[in-house]
Amino acid sequence: MRKLTITGALLALSACATSVPQYFTLPDSQYSHPGRSLNEVAVRVYLAEPLNNGGLVYQTDAYHVNFARNHLWAGALDNALASGFSNKMNRLNPRYTFVPAARSNSSQILKIYIEAFQGSYKGKTLVSGYALWPNGESRPFHVKTEQQGDGYTAMVESLNRGLEQASQAVAR
Repeated sequence: MRKLTITGALLALSACATSVPQYFTLPDSQYSHPGRSLNEVAVRVYLAEPLNNGGLVYQTDAYHVNFARNHLWAGALDNALASGFSNKMNRLNPRYTFVPAARSNSSQILKIYIEAFQGSYKGKTLVSGYALWPNGESRPFHVKTEQQGDGYTAMVESLNRGLEQASQAVAR
């Protein structure tokens, strides 16, 4: 009987140690059409393979990257970034109407390649990659932003600030 009680207690403690997943979304990740339809450009985001696992990414030292198992994006990161870039660039560049590629029929496609979208042990987040405009022009971005506070929520807020700066580099 005593072995059964100890086994039950150990199972209960191990269940407590299992973290409940938390889901995150970027503040500007729901597309809002700007109300104009001039020169529509479809925005398609391509993620580096490590960013496709669904979890937030955190660099733990100069050589290692951690993929969160319990701190996950609420939806597909490439779709959230396409909406975020579109919303931000619609506010920055009125010559075009940017629309996530999944919602657009335009043959004009702005391809955005994201190589890094992560937090770091140095207290900064990194948004890095480049955009390839339909005319072949390439615009790189490499944005580091200070993380204000600890934890994944602060990291997502900092990533959003980095996305704002990356959008400025792409939309100029």
